[in-house]
Amino acid sequence: MYDVIVIGGGPCGLATGLALQKRKISYLIIEKGAIVNSIADCPLDMRFYSTSDRLEIGDIPFISQEVRPTRTELLKYYRLVTDRNDMNIACHEKVVHISKNKDLFSVRTVDQKGADITYQSRMLVMATGIFDHPRKIGVSGEDLRKVKHYYKEGHSYYGQEVLVVGGKNSAVEAAIDLYRNGAQVTLVHRGDSVYKGIKPSLLLDIRNFIEKEKIKFYPNSSVTEIGDSEVSLHTPAGPITISNDYVFSLIGYQPDTQLLQQIGITLDSDTLVPSFDPETYETNVTNAFLAGVVTGGITNTVYIEGGRFHGETIASEIEKRIATSSIVSYPNVREA
Repeated sequence: MYDVIVIGGGPCGLATGLALQKRKISYLIIEKGAIVNSIADCPLDMRFYSTSDRLEIGDIPFISQEVRPTRTELLKYYRLVTDRNDMNIACHEKVVHISKNKDLFSVRTVDQKGADITYQSRMLVMATGIFDHPRKIGVSGEDLRKVKHYYKEGHSYYGQEVLVVGGKNSAVEAAIDLYRNGAQVTLVHRGDSVYKGIKPSLLLDIRNFIEKEKIKFYPNSSVTEIGDSEVSLHTPAGPITISNDYVFSLIGYQPDTQLLQQIGITLDSDTLVPSFDPETYETNVTNAFLAGVVTGGITNTVYIEGGRFHGETIASEIEKRIATSSIVSYPNVREA
């Protein structure tokens, strides 16, 4: 039994745990993978656009070799924060069900050995992010093994015909890296350009590669079908079919709607933004809060830089509720 269970061990979940720990409120963070799992899944050589100071949590300084840190530096920093604060985290436990009975939340998990574990708490913080649930194109063949929704590195695709779908930073960065690793790259985007709103560090390269036709670009186009050795596209010039070995569908991610809706949290049908009070981050379900990227649904307007402060607001609100109740706080221990 805990005062608070935090679901999600990303930067915003860790920041929430630190804010609760500072106030001596018992908590448990449950993470289905390793801590900051979404960052671990980023491309191996990725350098973040955010400066290191904007990724700090828990008042622990983050100093990187350059102004903008690499994936490796950021992973090391969050491990250091977790160790230094001896945080209460259950890693590699997947939440399979959440229920609420009167004033208690029950969270059932399955660990890496297949064991069922149930935890209870008075309050719940959903810091699940969106990175674990890629948005789908919605076409035949999307479930083929050759279709990927995450990009790690380009070497494995040397000499292969690769289609990248998307027009944001992740898609453009993947297309550039694949080309540099010897892949034959085609980029498809439903918009008329991929030059708008991307990192300045990517703009010069992608413009150069497209204009020199080193990367084949189809604007105002979409995928209509994915086959074993080809992909069909709808383009302004009409339907075409191109030879293909692999597809990277990098069109964004969305919240785990099923987990949110299990306890009655409502979501906007278009944006998938959950219902919550912007002053306290409490949802329409009493004592259930949201922290981090999940508050933005599919709008791509909430990032680590801002989401890391949600935990402080939530912890302050929870502290007030505990102080004004007659309930004694539970100890901060975990027994599986």
